[in-house]
Amino acid sequence: MRKQGIGTVVLITEAFEELARATLASRGVPDLPMVIFPHQTEVMTSEELRPVVEWAVDNEIVPLIEAVRGPLA
Repeated sequence: MRKQGIGTVVLITEAFEELARATLASRGVPDLPMVIFPHQTEVMTSEELRPVVEWAVDNEIVPLIEAVRGPLA
């Protein structure tokens, strides 16, 4: 998608960082931005996870996408 100019961010947990980096490199996009969540997010309740996700969207995901495609209005 990024090759088509669509802002793209990979979301993973710490447990899959090495695999994700290898996969991105093998697909020719080693510089694709990643947001790496703590491993324990896999077992969090919705209530526990919500603030983690909201922070990531506001502080990591949106800025990474805007860097590629411009401000999200």
